[in-house]
Order: sequence, then C-alpha cells, then structure tokens
Amino acid sequence: MRRFLLVFCLLFSGVLCSQNVSVDTASVEIDSATRQLNNSATYLKSYWNSGLTVLSQPLHYDWKDWTVFGGVAAVTTLAFVYDDEIYDFVDGTFENEKWNTASKCTDVFGEEYFILPSLALTYTIGAVGEDCRLKNMSLAALQSFVYAEVASAGLKVLSCRLRPSEVNSQQSMINSQQPIANGQQSMVNGQTWLGPFKSFKSTSFPSGHAMRSFALATTVAGFYPEKKWVGLVSYSLATMTSLGRVVSKEHWASDVIVGAALGYFIGRGVVKFNEKIGNISSVEIQPIATNYGLGVVINF
Repeated sequence: MRRFLLVFCLLFSGVLCSQNVSVDTASVEIDSATRQLNNSATYLKSYWNSGLTVLSQPLHYDWKDWTVFGGVAAVTTLAFVYDDEIYDFVDGTFENEKWNTASKCTDVFGEEYFILPSLALTYTIGAVGEDCRLKNMSLAALQSFVYAEVASAGLKVLSCRLRPSEVNSQQSMINSQQPIANGQQSMVNGQTWLGPFKSFKSTSFPSGHAMRSFALATTVAGFYPEKKWVGLVSYSLATMTSLGRVVSKEHWASDVIVGAALGYFIGRGVVKFNEKIGNISSVEIQPIATNYGLGVVINF
C-alpha cells in the first residue's frame, strides 16, 4: 500500500526523513497507513453513491416536494419571460458605486478560492477538537461543492447563454452599424442562447456562484438542524451572493434562480445520503513540526 502525503509548510519547505525506525514502530506505521488509505478509498467511492442519491431524489418526492418544485418552476418561467425587464429595472435602480462594491463583497462567498480554504479550515478545527460532525460536514460540503462545479460547468457549455454585458456590447455594436428604425429592437437580448459548445465565454446560465453558495448552505444547515441560527446565516449569505450577481449585472435573474434551486437540490441530496449512512469516512489531517518549520500533513 502506498501512503500519499500532501505537506503544506507554513514557514519553510524541506524533505521529511526518518531514520532508525524499529520493527514495531514500522509495523504500526504500516497498519496506520493501510487504515488511512482504506478510509480515503471509502470516501472517494462515496461520491458515486452520494451522486446517485442526489439524482434519484425526485423518485422519493411527496406532494409537498412536488408543490415546492411547481412553485420554483413557475417563478423560473416568469423570470425567463421577464429577464430583460428585470435587468432594466436593476440597471436603473442599483447603478451606483455602493451597490457595485456590495455585490463584489458578497461574490466572495461563492468563489472557489474562499470555499475550499474555508472547508479545509473547518475540517482542521473538527479534527483538532475531535468534532466528528464538523469533520463530516466539511467533507459532505466538499462533495456538494464538487457536484455544483460539475453541474454548473456542464450546463454552461451546453447552453452558452449570453451574459448581460455581452448583450449590451453586441447591441451597441449593431446599433452603431445600423441605426434602429421604426422602433425596431436588436435581435440580441436576454433570450439569446448560442447552443452547445458554441462559446466558452458565454457562460451566463446558470449562476455558478448561486449554485455553489446554496449547495453549501443547504449542506451546512442540514448537518445542524437543531441550530436554527446556522441555517439562517448560511441561507442569508447564499441569498446575498445570488442577489449580488444580479445587481452586478453578471447574470440574468433566471440564471440565479435556477442556480440557487439546483444548489439546494444538490445540497439536500448530499445531506440525505449522509443521514442514510450515518457519516462518511474521512481523510486525516495532522499538524507537524520539524527542524524545517511547521506544516500540515494530509493523509488520503
């Protein structure tokens, strides 16, 4: 068996060496490495089963679930129909520096560079404090993040919907070349979809920020149902992140609604999977101190 180590040195990097290891110590190390590798393999395999649980959720819906689904579908349909009008309203109402600054701040909660370090931190806190629920929540949230990333990327390249900024740019170009006559409008608008794999720049649908933030919020809230404030804070941050994408005019309203709905769908499925199995096996994170500095070892 191989033992894979990722060492992140906080002060200096160096080569970790061991000498004069006794036979008993070596045996313990081998058993530990084997156990850790088995745990890691179980966790990685859980992605398949967890993914199936996420996708099969509609098979177990009751009337309440279908009612919620119908409501979301109706709101999404209205958003698609009135995307341009909603954009015009937002453009005229929130066009100032304060709103732009606020939207940039809320964007952070849906960014990969914020989410991944945050999950690593919560896992480390759980490992040091021997908090199994916090550790499992962190690993489950990582699953939700991965599913949201894959779903978001797949839908973006399949739809290739123009972002509001692209529509404005193309409308300006068309209008400058051929002035609008008799009240006719440019054919480029919020309903312009290029189709599968037509452009890797037109990635408006769905909102990845909304999907990631709601997937994580649903997962975190699902692991702490008795602590209402956890769900309140999580969903509030996800909502602000989603609204910020509309205010900043990075997305159409329907992009954000679909992204948020899919994120909730993903997070709920991951939570249900973990409720079914009790927990998911985890990798191990250990702090280390050597002559070369301080660091963290991740066994997986």
